[in-house]
Amino acid sequence: MRVIKENNQDFHSFTLSLKQLERSSSAKGTVFIEKAEENYSAAKGKDSPLNKILSFTERINSHTNLQDIISDFKNEVRSLTFFNEPEIFLINEKTSNCFPLNTNCKENISLFVRRNLSAGVIDWIAETGSFKIIPYGNYNSLSFGLNCLIIPIFSGGKFRGVLSTITSFTEIDKNSFEIQFITTLLNIVFSKIQYELTKNELNSVYSELQSVQSKLENDYKLAALGELTYRSIEEISSPIQVILSYADLLKREYPDIDEEMTDLIKKKVYDIKSILERLVKFITTDDKAKKVVPCSVNEVIEDFRKLIEPALNAENCECVLDLEENMPSILSNKNYLNQIFINGFSLINPLTEPGGGVIIQSRYSKQRIIVKMLFTKTVDLNKINEQEVGLNILKSLMDKHEGEFLVNSDETSGSTITFSFPLIKKVRE
Repeated sequence: MRVIKENNQDFHSFTLSLKQLERSSSAKGTVFIEKAEENYSAAKGKDSPLNKILSFTERINSHTNLQDIISDFKNEVRSLTFFNEPEIFLINEKTSNCFPLNTNCKENISLFVRRNLSAGVIDWIAETGSFKIIPYGNYNSLSFGLNCLIIPIFSGGKFRGVLSTITSFTEIDKNSFEIQFITTLLNIVFSKIQYELTKNELNSVYSELQSVQSKLENDYKLAALGELTYRSIEEISSPIQVILSYADLLKREYPDIDEEMTDLIKKKVYDIKSILERLVKFITTDDKAKKVVPCSVNEVIEDFRKLIEPALNAENCECVLDLEENMPSILSNKNYLNQIFINGFSLINPLTEPGGGVIIQSRYSKQRIIVKMLFTKTVDLNKINEQEVGLNILKSLMDKHEGEFLVNSDETSGSTITFSFPLIKKVRE
């Protein structure tokens, strides 16, 4: 018979078997005794650095707004009591400039960081790859005696920005608890910041993509409408010519017919031909028309007035031009300007009641060409804001000119859409 014995002995884990020892002096000399539990229990409490970091990480990951992330980070850094006004600045690689992520950053701190960036101090700190403490105040300021701790931020091997915070330290050990703690917080929060910035950029690109897709769809519709209009014009031209021929025939064969009647028929037919010619001119473009050349805004406005005049006459609406003479030309092409005025006109005119009038003004002021369309009838601005496709197309066209447009409506003055074209364009980043 074989007896199988069970081993019921319990073993502690390796980590629990480690004893916490501390140095103690006695009559026999220096000895090491086991540290009491209550002496090191604080390291595992709610206020321990590890739990603070874990709690901070959970809060940061729960935020979706960039300013909330920055605010939480600032509060956590201030809890160290040795640092004040912490701000994160990102470096723009294209312009070699920096900007604070916090929208409420104090101007004096922003100027201080930018001044040191221009002086090459920030670049020097980035080259060393380590934090530096530099004087913040001067003898004539209330901040004399304060310093600024600047920690460079790297991501993917590239210099991305700096953390600046006001402190009374004149020097600090890189292995100190404060530096290690603030660096850990910075690494956690900057990863979240990069994620949110990338997400916002993707959302912006996606929104722009939708706008471009809507514009393309609208362009296809306009192209199809243009093709249909062009063919319709060709089909209308033949009946018009027949009407003119028969009017002349009636005048010759029946001399008793009132001559004013035949002349009126011919005049109306010529009016139709004039409208059709303007439509043909508008819907047909060539490669030369796409080039950016000096354009007279007044000439485009006059052509535009001729195009919309029949539609306004049908609505019993009058169009008056108030154009400033001898204005400088702007760099554009007539096709773009025509599209801008037509899109702007289409935003407001369909919402107005029949009757009234439209005044189109042009002015030159402070290196800008200002064009206003004033409608005597008021419109509901909420209905204009609902026309997202039209507004996006108009904004895209104005962005090509680095210009702006503004829509306003008032019961006393009517509705106004204002276009502003700069003569001197800004330097693009």
